[in-house]
Amino acid sequence: MLFPLSPLSIFLRHTKQTSSPNLSQTQTNMSELSQLVPKDRRPEALGDFRVLPDELICALLEDLSPRDLAHLSSVSSVMYILCNEEPLWMTQCLKSVKGPIEYRSSWKKTTLYQLHVPDKLVECCGKSLHFDGFNSLFLYKRFYRCFTTLNAFSADGDNVEKKKDLSLNEFRNEYDGRKPVLITELAETWPARSTWTSEQLLHNFGDTKFKISQRSSGKITMKFKDYVSYMNMQHDEDPLYIFDDKFGEAAPSLLKDYSVPHLFQEDFFDVLDRDERPPFRWLIIGPERSGASWHVDPALTSAWNTLLCGRKRWALYPPGRVPLGVTVHVSEEDGDVNIDTPSSLQWWLDIYPMLADQDKPIECTQLPGETIYVPSGWWHCVLNLETTIAVTQNFVNSKNFEFVCLDMAPGHRHKGVCRAGLLAIDAECSEDTKLNATSANDKLNYPDMHRREKRLRVSKYGENPFVDDSDENATNGLITSNKNLQIDEFSYDIDFLATFLEAERDHYISIWSPSNCIGQREMRQWLHKLWVEKPGIRDLIWKGACLALNADKWSECMEVICTYHNLPTPLDDDELPVGTGSNPVYLTEGHVIKIYVEEGLESSIHGLGTEVLFLKIF
Repeated sequence: MLFPLSPLSIFLRHTKQTSSPNLSQTQTNMSELSQLVPKDRRPEALGDFRVLPDELICALLEDLSPRDLAHLSSVSSVMYILCNEEPLWMTQCLKSVKGPIEYRSSWKKTTLYQLHVPDKLVECCGKSLHFDGFNSLFLYKRFYRCFTTLNAFSADGDNVEKKKDLSLNEFRNEYDGRKPVLITELAETWPARSTWTSEQLLHNFGDTKFKISQRSSGKITMKFKDYVSYMNMQHDEDPLYIFDDKFGEAAPSLLKDYSVPHLFQEDFFDVLDRDERPPFRWLIIGPERSGASWHVDPALTSAWNTLLCGRKRWALYPPGRVPLGVTVHVSEEDGDVNIDTPSSLQWWLDIYPMLADQDKPIECTQLPGETIYVPSGWWHCVLNLETTIAVTQNFVNSKNFEFVCLDMAPGHRHKGVCRAGLLAIDAECSEDTKLNATSANDKLNYPDMHRREKRLRVSKYGENPFVDDSDENATNGLITSNKNLQIDEFSYDIDFLATFLEAERDHYISIWSPSNCIGQREMRQWLHKLWVEKPGIRDLIWKGACLALNADKWSECMEVICTYHNLPTPLDDDELPVGTGSNPVYLTEGHVIKIYVEEGLESSIHGLGTEVLFLKIF
C-alpha cells in the first residue's frame, strides 16, 4: 500500500541530498518545516479529553443522543470529526430504529430521516468540513476496513477436506460429529442454483421484508429492494446482512427451491410442530466484507450451509479451543455464555496475519454449489469475499443429541467448558480436572489442542491485542488463565464434560440460561415426544434426559414411592416425567403421581391443572 509523503519525510530527503548545512541554514530549514507541518490540533480541541484514546472517546459518544452529538460536534474541530463518523451514526440508527430501514446514502442521513428531521436540514449533512493537523491510527484502521476490497484476498490455503459423492455411511463414520467437510454437488438439482441471484430475488421479492443481522436489541427488517440499494451504496466496516430465520414465512416459495440434503435429514427437532421448535433455518445474504464473527452454534447443534452465489472464506477451530482474539464470559448465575469478538473482517485483517503456524485455523474458500458441514461445538467465522447468497440449517441427530441436552442443562460450569474448554474451569476444581483429563486421554479427538498462559485478544475497540488472561477485567468471572492447571489437552467427550454438571442442580427449580434455544417446559415436552415417537432410540434419549432433566434421580424417587404405596411402576412409555408444569409428573396404571419439588404442596397444587391438561393431549 502506498502512503503520501509527510512534510517531515520530504524535509529529511531534501537534507540528505544536499551538503551538510550550517547552523543558520538548519534553523532556516526548521522554520520552513514548522510552516509546512500542520500544528497538532488534538490537545487544544479535546481539552481534558485528550488523555483518552480515540477508541474510548468514540465508545462514549455511542451513548449520546443525536441531538447531543450535534451540539458536541460544534465544540471543536476534532469533536466535529469524531461526532460525524459513519460507524457512530450506524449505531445511532440501529439503536433508535422503529420499523423497516430505508438506507439514505449515509447512516447520518438515515438516522435523521428516521427522526423526521426536515429535508433541508438533512441536506446540510452532505457538506462536510475538513481539517488538517489531526491524525488517528484508530480512525484510519476503521476507514481502511470500510473501503478495502477483497478481490485479491489471499490466505494460506484450504485444509478442509473436500468430498464428492459422499455416501451416508461414509459421512456418519468419518465426519458426523467429528470434523468439518466441504461437499460438492449436493445442490445440483435445486431450483435455487439458478434462481437465487440478487437480480432474480429482487424481481420476485423486492417488497418482501427480511430480518437483518442483529446489531441491536430490537428487530431490524428491510425490504429486499432497499437492502440491495444499501449493498450497492454502503461502505461499512461491518456491513449489515440478511440473516432471516423466518424467510419461509415471509417468502414461502423459497422453501420449494431447495431440500435438505440426504446426509442431514435426521433431525430430532422434527417431532415438534413448526411453531414449537427453535429457529433452525436461515436465509443469508451479505455484501463483500460482511460475515459472521467467531461463534459456536446455539445449543451445540450441528449445521450445514449451502452457498448459491459468491464466495465465502471459512475458518474453524475444534471444540474447546477458543480462537485467538476472542474472549468468552460465563455467568456464574445461570451459565449464560457471552463472547467478545472482533468483526469477521477485523479478525482476518488484524489477527490472522499474526498467528503462528500452529495457531492457524482449519480453513477453506466455499464456492457456489458447495455445502459445508460444521459439527457440534466447533468454532467458526465466515467472511464474504463478494456478495453471497446462502441457506443454512441446524439440526440435532444421534451424534450430537447428548451434547445438546448437556448444553441446556441448568448450571454454569459445564456450559463454559463446552464452549471454552479448560479456560472456563476455575482453580477450585483444578485437581479433579487433572484426574478427569488424565482418565479421558484415550478419548481425545483433537490432540493438537493446548493451553497458553497468554492469549491474543482484541479489546472491544481494537487497539491493545495482547492481554494477560489473569486480568479479571479481561476475563470476567470464570474465564481464567488456569496457571494452576498443567493440562495440555482437552477432551470433548460427553462423559468428561458431564463431570462438570453441578451435583445439586435441579432442572425444575434452577435458573434457566437465557442463551438456551428453548425453555424448560419446551425442553421437557420435546424429550417426552421423542420418547413416545422414537422408541428405537430410547437408550440415547434416556442418556440425554439424565443430563438435562435428572431423569435417573426422579426415576429412583418413583421406585421408592411406588414401593411404599404398593403401586405399579410406570410402563416403558411412561418412564420419563410428563407435563410442562413446575414438578415432575408420572403415569402408572390408574394413577397420576406428582413429585413436589418446587415450594411444597400448597404452591404446587395450583399447577395440577396444567399437568392434567397435558395428559389429555397425550
